Amino acid sequence: MSDSHGQSKASWTGVGIILLGTLLICLGIVFGEALLWVPGIVVGLLGVAAWIGMEKAGYGERPASENPGTGGVR
Repeated sequence: MSDSHGQSKASWTGVGIILLGTLLICLGIVFGEALLWVPGIVVGLLGVAAWIGMEKAGYGERPASENPGTGGVR
């Protein structure tokens, strides 16, 4: 298990964008406006794409075997 507990730039960015999408979806449902919840779904999917993209670009959590001093064994 890693010491960062998933707190990487990729995860924070992805979760932040997904939360914004969730807010839009909730507001759209409360006010009955498809003009809010449809873009909310798109924003949520963009958050997932941003998270995955940033992970692949190297902004995600590194495996324990790559962390210096851990040797991959805990």
